[in-house]
Amino acid sequence: MRKTISQRLHKIIGLMALIFCLWMALSGVLLNHPQLIKKYSLSNQIMPANYQYRNWNRMSWRDAVFSTHHDNILYVGGKEGVWQSLNQGKNFTPLITGFPVSVYERDTLSLLLATKQDQETLYAGTKSGLFYWQKESWHGVDHPALKEQSVVDLLQVDNRILAFTKSAAYQADIDNETPTFTPLILPRNLSEAPTVPLFRWLLKIHDGSIFGLPGRLFVDFLGLTLIFICLSGALIWYVPWRKRRRKPTLLSGKIFAINFRWHLKLGIVSALFIAIIALSGALVRPPLLIAIVRLTIPANFMPGSDPNNPWADQIQRAAYLKEKKELIIASKQGLFSGPLDGTAPFTKIPENLPIHGMGAMVFEALDDHNLLIGSFSGLYLWDTSQQIIMQLKSKATRNNPDWGKPLMVTGAAVRQGQALLVADYNEGLKPLRRRLQLRLPMPDEIRSQSRISLWNALFELHNGRIFEKFIGPLYWLIIPLGGISLLIVLFSGSLNWIRRRRR
Repeated sequence: MRKTISQRLHKIIGLMALIFCLWMALSGVLLNHPQLIKKYSLSNQIMPANYQYRNWNRMSWRDAVFSTHHDNILYVGGKEGVWQSLNQGKNFTPLITGFPVSVYERDTLSLLLATKQDQETLYAGTKSGLFYWQKESWHGVDHPALKEQSVVDLLQVDNRILAFTKSAAYQADIDNETPTFTPLILPRNLSEAPTVPLFRWLLKIHDGSIFGLPGRLFVDFLGLTLIFICLSGALIWYVPWRKRRRKPTLLSGKIFAINFRWHLKLGIVSALFIAIIALSGALVRPPLLIAIVRLTIPANFMPGSDPNNPWADQIQRAAYLKEKKELIIASKQGLFSGPLDGTAPFTKIPENLPIHGMGAMVFEALDDHNLLIGSFSGLYLWDTSQQIIMQLKSKATRNNPDWGKPLMVTGAAVRQGQALLVADYNEGLKPLRRRLQLRLPMPDEIRSQSRISLWNALFELHNGRIFEKFIGPLYWLIIPLGGISLLIVLFSGSLNWIRRRRR
């Protein structure tokens, strides 16, 4: 019997997409549960060359703070934890005593050098909570939310320390030797229905978290089902291929029949759900992401939306304008401003700032009205009094001209209200001022001894970016082409199943 076009497509495209589907399914299941794999890591030396640290690139520099009492002291925080320099950045040593051991948990998102008279206390907001440096050791803050959640930003306002998670803000009195944090109420004006980017909603569809833990477990089941379908499909092709060459195999007969039957049953039952996962995954990665990046949906469609907490899973960064007594919060829904005392609700600021969908990486007040804002869309200076937005670019250094290449900002160095350096994701530190004397070489230990968390390594594999070193910008095509191939296999397989049922 001659094979139909759908049968040929199912076999040929299925074999071509086999490896892609296996690695996407396996990595997807593991990525869905970071708590289970966060303690595991790999040597960064086994990753492609573009993953190696140099000049504080690849988010090894997320935040930096200078001492106001000692000109020589500087602290840097990033994926490799917190580093201290006692000689203006010529040398750095890691502050590791009492800090999380796993690479995933020590990833530092924010730093604060809280000042009280002639004393300074260093705070670090990490993916595993909030820590402070005291008596030559790190100590975790004793607060349930600040021990279990990522602390995305830290501020000092007068005698208060403010800590921000993705969903709430907390405050502590700086005069207490052991900081005690309490919730900071930030009411919000809900007269305008909030919206969120469509691609963030699709991400929740892709990992199943839109339905909470049951949704994640269901997507895990689909991932395991896809692995079985791939392996059983390979067996369905392999046994006849061996027979045509008159070579014996132990996998024929009853084993082959059982495998074939379950391949059909699980394939038809899960086809629609796997197709949804594949399509949503393709849409949230370039180049298809470009088509939907500006589309939004009502915020109440997102999981975790809480009518009692409009900030749930929304906060990215925060900055305080002292003269105006105004706190500005960068969130996934835009920028909001309001007073700290809760006397008025926070309202959305109409702005045209080009902040990347990944969110603001730098959000810092330089003075009473200027904000430094950086993301993967570049670095900008926003004059809030004149409503002027100016793009900042790195300056030429020595014999290396800078032709205005867009910056993928991951961090910055600000001292006494002056922006000195910017950290680019790919190229690392770049000066923002000509003839800048500040030189901050990255420690050799980061380059030679760094490790990448298993979760991050799997994430780079899952989004295809790990192949950039080998095929360049063409790695963008891996996810959409793989997704389309999987959709063709699912559609042709379903069509073949319907024809078998009719016969």
